[in-house]
Amino acid sequence: MKKMLPKIPLLAVAGLSVGLVTLSGCAHMFSSRHQKVAIQSATPGAKIHYPEEGVKTTKSGARKYDKMRAYHTVSFEKEGYKTTNYSFQLTKRSPTFALAILDLAVPLYGWFYGIPIDLWSPKTRKFDNKQTAPALIAYDKRKTDEKFLSVNTTAFDIKGKDITWHQYLSMTQYKDGKKKDSRSVRKFNKSGERDDIKVDNTIFTDALNGTIRRMSFIDTTNTIFPSASNTLYLNAKVKKITVHNVESRLGRKIKRRAANIFVNELMAMEMDIEWEVLDYYKQKVYSTNTKLKSDLYTYYASSKAGQFDKFVRSSMADNLEYSLLKIRKELAEKGLLKISDVKAPTLAAITIARPPKTENGRMNDFLKSVVSVKVDDGHGSGAVISADGYIITAYHVVAGSKKVEVIFNDGTKADAEVIRKNEEADLALIKVTKTGLIPIALSNSNEPEIGVDVWAIGTPKSIELGQSVSKGVLSAVRLANNVSYLQTDVSINGGNSGGPLISKDGMVLGIVTSKLIGIGTEGVGFAINADEIFKKLNIKYE
Repeated sequence: MKKMLPKIPLLAVAGLSVGLVTLSGCAHMFSSRHQKVAIQSATPGAKIHYPEEGVKTTKSGARKYDKMRAYHTVSFEKEGYKTTNYSFQLTKRSPTFALAILDLAVPLYGWFYGIPIDLWSPKTRKFDNKQTAPALIAYDKRKTDEKFLSVNTTAFDIKGKDITWHQYLSMTQYKDGKKKDSRSVRKFNKSGERDDIKVDNTIFTDALNGTIRRMSFIDTTNTIFPSASNTLYLNAKVKKITVHNVESRLGRKIKRRAANIFVNELMAMEMDIEWEVLDYYKQKVYSTNTKLKSDLYTYYASSKAGQFDKFVRSSMADNLEYSLLKIRKELAEKGLLKISDVKAPTLAAITIARPPKTENGRMNDFLKSVVSVKVDDGHGSGAVISADGYIITAYHVVAGSKKVEVIFNDGTKADAEVIRKNEEADLALIKVTKTGLIPIALSNSNEPEIGVDVWAIGTPKSIELGQSVSKGVLSAVRLANNVSYLQTDVSINGGNSGGPLISKDGMVLGIVTSKLIGIGTEGVGFAINADEIFKKLNIKYE
């Protein structure tokens, strides 16, 4: 009888006695759960940040990583560089893997418990002891001869069919980009659970402008009066999303054999983005596309919905930042960022009859000289300056519009043509084929009296509010970008642009152009000094 019993190694016997209780074999019991790993960046001076879970710090300051997590992700950051994630995985069998073979000496235990657990236990694997993350990407800061840049909008306009999912069973598969788990791809793509996504997202717009600020593309010295010649805007529209999910063969087998062992995954977002480059007046000057991937982010399948949403936002923001850096480089290569001297075209003088000066005029009389200017995407205001149809307005009111229509105080309408413009001064001269109009006189004083009462007449917010009047004072005269501005506390709203700022005797002191908007900011509006109209548009009185 004794000869029939197999010889059982002492180590296997010890594993049997404990394993019958813990349902694990020798290799699992005698392997360490944590492993010391040294990680550094190829960029000198980069600081490493560790996740909150799965990392232990030894007395010497070394880091030990939990092998029960198939992947670990750390991030590196350095001033002047893009923060980047670095991920690594269990890649090799540890020496204790050999202990799993000893469980074969105990047939009943080994066959039913030891082999299924030990052969796939993360504790019998190991990370590479030394890891070197790729070099960080430096922010390419704005050169002194480049334009200022900011993001105008970030929108998501995605059809459900344009959201796809790719599954990988290792980081090697993901990096090769060839071997995917086609079954999971087909299952996801054929499901009807994907909804269209259509939304404007200010969170990502603010994040991208934060990056642009770090690249010195935001004008922090002259933000109140930006220049039309050195300012560009970006619109980003996300059209397609591909989710790259990196699972692990080891993790998949663990899930099947031992659900109580926790294994994480990695995910990255790939987005197709349409970019529009706009000039100061939001007119498109260039368009292009990017298709890039975000860094890999650690994802826990058991995460709560809020944690998953945080992962999605982080990976999308990361993708947008990579795309922005690519756009910055492309614009520089195309020469679109280069500041060029904008010389106003030589314009032949336009001579008009001087309107009679009004003494102690009534406001009702002045209203007849103010119009609403209706354009493709909105409206503005304007001031009639000649009886034969010349009207002054702000250039940004008519910029890019194919059709311009003027609505007069009596409700009549007429199509208008843009005769001339000065983008730097934000002025435009339009004309209607109509006679017998009641004009208003332009002041040619470049130093109007500060503190006097002034009135703004225009069409705030809606065409229905045409020829609205608001009163204030002339607060100051400001000179910026070679243009004279009048500062006023008159109430100004969207649609007032292009309307006149007039004095009590009915003289146009300025053309309303903008106002400051923000928390704690009130009563700071600006009008282009009427004196500029004569110089910038070359208009003369008879």
